[in-house]
Amino acid sequence: MNKPTIATAFAERSRQYAGHRTGANAGRAIYLDLFKTLLIYGMVTAHVIQLLGWRLGDGATRFSDFVNLISFSGYMLAFGIGIGLSKTARQRSLWERLKPALIILVCYYVSALAFTVLVSRSDVTADVVIDVVTLRKLFGYSEFLASFFVLYVLIALARPLFIAIAERPLVLAVVIVACLAGTLLTTNQLIPLVGTVIGTTKYASFPLLPYLPWFLVGIRLGRHNGQPSWVEAALALIAAGVFAYFFVRTGWALPDRFPPSVLWVVGPALFLLAYLTLARSVDKNMTLPPLLVAPGRHVLAALLLSNLIIFSATHLLFKPAHQLWVAIAISIGILLVVTLWCGAIDWWAARGKPRVVGR
Repeated sequence: MNKPTIATAFAERSRQYAGHRTGANAGRAIYLDLFKTLLIYGMVTAHVIQLLGWRLGDGATRFSDFVNLISFSGYMLAFGIGIGLSKTARQRSLWERLKPALIILVCYYVSALAFTVLVSRSDVTADVVIDVVTLRKLFGYSEFLASFFVLYVLIALARPLFIAIAERPLVLAVVIVACLAGTLLTTNQLIPLVGTVIGTTKYASFPLLPYLPWFLVGIRLGRHNGQPSWVEAALALIAAGVFAYFFVRTGWALPDRFPPSVLWVVGPALFLLAYLTLARSVDKNMTLPPLLVAPGRHVLAALLLSNLIIFSATHLLFKPAHQLWVAIAISIGILLVVTLWCGAIDWWAARGKPRVVGR
């Protein structure tokens, strides 16, 4: 059997994508890949602005703030939609369920150590290794990976419970209120894993407890193929209105992010609804080139590679982007590399699969 070249692998993927509306690839939610790709494009650009930019102006700062506001909540929503779309999950062993979490943990270790060496320019001491390995302290631009690790452990152990909560509106409402109340739980102690679960004042983190509503709402949306109901749309509008009111009243100041406040958690509701609606509309009206949304199919690979590139550039060049167009050019270059890398992962996965003759 001939192994496919890169071109034939992408051509086969394109045929699968083209056939998804007729049932040939009904299990693939292309709009979800696009939704996650949009989040990745924004996050990489924001990281370039923050780590490689030098006095790029208020416009770049505001864009970066916007991306910060929507990104982690958006990923939680997307992961939830993915769970919700899986109507029936095949029985898997505990090891099979935990394996993705362990891969994410290794990626966190790599990113955290890279940040320490390349950005912080610190020595890798025994204390640093303990902090990294035990997640006692989380490291810059890698914290979200640590939270993803804990989330995937919870999915492996309690997936049916999450689905049951999301499918019962009253229970879901109670749990959401309880999770948002979790923004009041913070600590100033360095305890392993604590920053991935509740807020901490010691370092930047993305605690799962206050952000969990996005995951649960995502599961509910996934049960309806990502289509928000009028109730969900109305709640998003209300949340956006409350956020906007306090944003204006405080002189255009964003609410607390580390640890997150209720306003920070609910603030991106309308933006994420717009992203999701756009992704669904694009998917409905056109066939996307599979390479374009490859980062959305391989979120972990995309975020890790982009981190390593940006960290290395920071170490070697410090802040080379003194003008906005330079930051944009660097972002486009990194996104191109990341997209090709994720596409290569698809190609590699297709090597061992038989080609469908006559299609």
